[in-house]
Amino acid sequence: MGKIAPEQKSSKEFIFSGEILLDASNPTPVATPFKVITGVALTLKTVTAPGVVTSVLTYDTSGGTLNIYAWKVTSSSVTTLIASTEATDTVGYIVTGR
Repeated sequence: MGKIAPEQKSSKEFIFSGEILLDASNPTPVATPFKVITGVALTLKTVTAPGVVTSVLTYDTSGGTLNIYAWKVTSSSVTTLIASTEATDTVGYIVTGR
C-alpha cells in the first residue's frame, strides 16, 4: 500500500483513508498527513463473525498519528475485553483532519 494524498473535505479539512494490517503491538500506529486529527472511523475487514479474536477497535491520536487498539474477549465463556496483542487483522480507516 502506497501513500495516497488526502481528499479535500472542506477548505480546512481533508479526508485520508486506507487499510492497515494490525502489527500485534497494540497500538498499531498509522501515520497520516495531518497535524491535527479531527475524526476517525474504524472497521475490521472480515467476512466471518469474530469469535475469541479481535472484535472491538478503539483509537487514540498523537498529533497526526492515529493509534489503533485491538480488543478481544478473554474466552468464549468470559466476555471481559483484553488487549488483542497477537492481532494481525486488517482494519479499514477513514481519518479527517487538517
